[in-house]
Amino acid sequence: MPTYWYKADDAEQACEQCAEGFDVLQQLSDAPVTVCLGCSKPVHRIVRAPEFCTNQRWNTKKMLADGNLKRMGFQKLVKNSSGKYEDVLKDK
Repeated sequence: MPTYWYKADDAEQACEQCAEGFDVLQQLSDAPVTVCLGCSKPVHRIVRAPEFCTNQRWNTKKMLADGNLKRMGFQKLVKNSSGKYEDVLKDK
């Protein structure tokens, strides 16, 4: 579900929450919020760029690297040819 950003139509008459803006987690099919949840003053939805890491694949590879997993105290179990699982980070 996307998160939408709302801000007061008139910041001078609005409460602190809607004057600065607030997030609402909504389904795409939900109607837009028209009033502030705190003070009931009119608000409008603001379109913003999504907030996510632009190089997520690189970060995921780095996070799951053997050295990082071992440093964080995880085990990496890999099935060997005999069908048993062994911790490959134990020796490193």
